[in-house]
Amino acid sequence: MESVAGVTGGAAVAGPGAVRQGMAPAGGFERALARLEQSEHRAAGLLSRMASGEGGNLHRVMLEMEAVRMQFELLMQVRNRLLDAYQEVMRMQV
Repeated sequence: MESVAGVTGGAAVAGPGAVRQGMAPAGGFERALARLEQSEHRAAGLLSRMASGEGGNLHRVMLEMEAVRMQFELLMQVRNRLLDAYQEVMRMQV
């Protein structure tokens, strides 16, 4: 099961100098989406193998599916926070 550091690319929480160091926020989000998609495919593969009778452990399948659900929820929360921050910046008067 991946930890939160796995979803964020292993990087610590970004500070003000994160963009200068070459860590683009959009690229990190895209990598997290790609990891989520890979995890989803892995869980779907385990589920289809178990359903077809090829074997498989129900507990492992359920853990993988729950991990994917949690990764998705975390990614949605990050997305919502980024969107709120963007909207707040756009509301600022210049």
